[in-house]
Amino acid sequence: MQRPPVTNLAGSARLRRLPAALALAAGLLCTTASLQAQEVVPDPEHRMGAEPIEPPPPLPLPAPADRAENLTSLLQRVLPADPQVRVALAQWQAAEQRRLQLRSRLGPSVSVSGTRGNSMEREFGTLLERHTDRAEAGLRWNLYNGGNDMAELNAGNRELAAAAQDLRRAREDTCERLAETYVDVLRLQTLLPYAEARLKAVRHLVDQVKRQNAAGKASDADATQAEASLLDAQMQVDLLTSDLDSARAKLAAEVGTEVRDALPVLLKPVPVGSAAYGVPGLVDSARLKAEAARERVRPRLSLLAPRIDLEFRRQLGDQTRPAPTTEQQRVWLLTARWDFPVMGENLARRTETQRRAEAAEAEADRVARVVQADLKALDARITNAQRTLALLDQQILQYDQLLRAGELQYEAGRRTLSQLIQLRESRFNIEQ
Repeated sequence: MQRPPVTNLAGSARLRRLPAALALAAGLLCTTASLQAQEVVPDPEHRMGAEPIEPPPPLPLPAPADRAENLTSLLQRVLPADPQVRVALAQWQAAEQRRLQLRSRLGPSVSVSGTRGNSMEREFGTLLERHTDRAEAGLRWNLYNGGNDMAELNAGNRELAAAAQDLRRAREDTCERLAETYVDVLRLQTLLPYAEARLKAVRHLVDQVKRQNAAGKASDADATQAEASLLDAQMQVDLLTSDLDSARAKLAAEVGTEVRDALPVLLKPVPVGSAAYGVPGLVDSARLKAEAARERVRPRLSLLAPRIDLEFRRQLGDQTRPAPTTEQQRVWLLTARWDFPVMGENLARRTETQRRAEAAEAEADRVARVVQADLKALDARITNAQRTLALLDQQILQYDQLLRAGELQYEAGRRTLSQLIQLRESRFNIEQ
């Protein structure tokens, strides 16, 4: 089995110093793009009555047993079975069926009816009991309804597109949630070797101080301080180990299967302001829902429009006894009907749809402003992180030189043990 490509990130000192939120934001840009390129996504402009996508299996596929998984492979395996994605997919399918219902209103409806019963009738002055047993077929077609059916269909099309954007948003939210835990595992996985290396260096320092103390070159206080530094280094290793175990357990619970060690993630540089060119699914969904609500607002003149129906009926059989003097074989009717509720229902309904449209448009504006503000803040954070990373790289090199010089000065008696320990702790803190 071919192993997935692994990019060199763990070997770089940048990952362990990059804030988790910025690492996640940068990683998701490449991860989400790869998922969108390989995953079937409902077409927001879908208008035809194709079969809906079948619901995914309730459980994720098993993890590969012979290798670890990179983030992209993990998301591709787990994403279709995630509950949040399945909910959004079911809602998209429901919106598609709703659109089909609205489209069917534009066409005719066929009916078959049967009538059976008894009646007392007076015919030519004679009272008789008539047994009715009749069957007929009919076709009814609403030719005009004030444009309401077409408005509902247009609104249904936009609601279907909004449901597709909600599905996109659900996938993005799931990717973000899983990637955040995955990156946390990767971060702790990368930090642990540095903590273990620090523990090894502190043990070597403790042995050195003990030898100097035995030779009378170091005081008992120095030996005690070295032991305290060793305990602190051991506690750091234990803490990182427990945090790593906890993050792995959380990731396994989120994906539903056991996950092996995290593989490095390719972080591509993100130009400042690039995120502002895309339209998030959250914004698109709100705008489409506002357009759907606006489609339902009909002009005032439509309240005066009639409902025009065309109806055909044809007799299939008539066993009525005694037979009537006339027998209707077929009939067609063109009916125009005006309905005016005297209590103002039609006007109130139009006002309601207008207010709902205004509320939906205001909500779309609110969502767009919130997302735009977040994107502007993200640009500033990315710029600051890029500048900080360059400074941290330089600071690491400086501390390496200071630490080497400090060890030589300590052996020569020109630097105290406290100063040497402080240098080690400062360098370790920068690595984290």
